[in-house]
Amino acid sequence: MGFGVFTSKTFLILLSLIFLAAAAALGYVGINLVVTYKQYEKFLQNAYVMLPAIIILAVAVLLFIIGLLGCFSSIQESCCGLGCFITLISIIFAAGVVTLLLGLVYKDKIDSEVEKNMKFLFEQYNGKTAGSSAVDFIQEELQCCGILNYTSWANATFYQTNHTVPQSCCKRNETNCKGKLDALNMINTEGCEKKLEQLIHEVLGFAMLVILAFAVLELLALISLCIIQRKYDREGYQVL
Repeated sequence: MGFGVFTSKTFLILLSLIFLAAAAALGYVGINLVVTYKQYEKFLQNAYVMLPAIIILAVAVLLFIIGLLGCFSSIQESCCGLGCFITLISIIFAAGVVTLLLGLVYKDKIDSEVEKNMKFLFEQYNGKTAGSSAVDFIQEELQCCGILNYTSWANATFYQTNHTVPQSCCKRNETNCKGKLDALNMINTEGCEKKLEQLIHEVLGFAMLVILAFAVLELLALISLCIIQRKYDREGYQVL
């Protein structure tokens, strides 16, 4: 076996292992996006918000297949397998570019989506419905109160009826908190809208950075694989 072929095989095996690791990383990112969506799905009711996460998970599955195919093709020195390897990487690269574009487009739509759904759920809050549970969850999880701030509750039916804000507005470890606005030291005063938008943007931004990094890796892989394919052709390898 010539040095060039040995180097090519070693590179392909290394590249395949990188793709297997990338599949695991993307799977983690995709699942993290889905979990975040599920936690706050009452505030993100449009299905398009899930598109980046779905594509990321699909890309992770394809990367896993590519990694296995790359290892097999390298060991068997199969030009046919190598051709499939190149084709799948091309598909995955295109999917990554689409995901980046979708993420950038929908990132700007998230704020209006959150604002609209949050306003509706806070107005309908009564402490008993599923929507009320979603409001309590976000206030407890993000340690916030109201939409813009705690004063947002002043015009809500719940406050006008009970003259208190929900218990979920209380700070953690404040056992004597009754939700009274004359005891602001016991309740969270920051609004939930900005906190939720910031959380979603951070998760989506991290996902976009990961996708961008893999897109660059895939582009370099395509260039390298084309060079290796030409090397195989010159050295007289036959398609298996």
